[in-house]
Amino acid sequence: MHTEIAQGHCLICGAHGRLSWDHVPPQGSISITKVEQVHLTEVMGVDPVPVKGVKSPNGSKFKTICKNCNSNHLGANDQEVARVYKEITKLATDHFTYARNHLDYVSLPFDAVRFCRAMIGHILSATTVEECKREPVETPYFTPLQRFVMGDNAAIDSTHDIYCWFYPHRHHLSAKMFAFKNRGNLCTISVLSFFPLAFSITEKGKGIYPSGATKVELTDERLYVNLSSGHFPYSGFPFTGPSGDQMMLMSNSQAIVSYPIKD
Repeated sequence: MHTEIAQGHCLICGAHGRLSWDHVPPQGSISITKVEQVHLTEVMGVDPVPVKGVKSPNGSKFKTICKNCNSNHLGANDQEVARVYKEITKLATDHFTYARNHLDYVSLPFDAVRFCRAMIGHILSATTVEECKREPVETPYFTPLQRFVMGDNAAIDSTHDIYCWFYPHRHHLSAKMFAFKNRGNLCTISVLSFFPLAFSITEKGKGIYPSGATKVELTDERLYVNLSSGHFPYSGFPFTGPSGDQMMLMSNSQAIVSYPIKD
């Protein structure tokens, strides 16, 4: 997030050429404001004031993907992300303000493939431009995700699981990849979190996720979100930090926190 290059390898399709800016979180799903960006490793455990980061006048953005992927694979599906986030915001507001729903869950219809395609694409883009300088290579974790974003709906069927949970926080978190160990289970995870929903990708069958998370299948026609306040202490995962025998490993350039700030 500290440097910029004009050309490089797109982190979705791998083609070399001119790179374009991708807003993470995507435009339309939040109000684009001035933000301050820091690495997650710089603010975990820091209290009460985070370290000074890099300021951006118009939201958190990354110049790491080509225009075609930005427009056709992400932009074409961002409307579904915006609709889902706005609807969950309304449902959550009604839930906590008027107590109209005595159940902890709210739900809404959604297009799981379009929603997940856009969210995974933004996760892939949210990282340092240093990755764009290297020739792309196939990896068991990222290659299926890239193929899914580019249109192969079955690419992640046997490789990844997806989870969502209520995210009642002001800051935004994008972690392209980190490893987390919990009770002997070691899992590679990606997270994109901004109010009011956190979105997580894990290795298939090895998922580590916070309490209150709901598993998402690409065949789902409705998205269910648990609004129980009992899960709030864990909703910032992995910002909550490890406890007990838990361990976490990450690259600081792949885990970015953005704080909306006033002028």
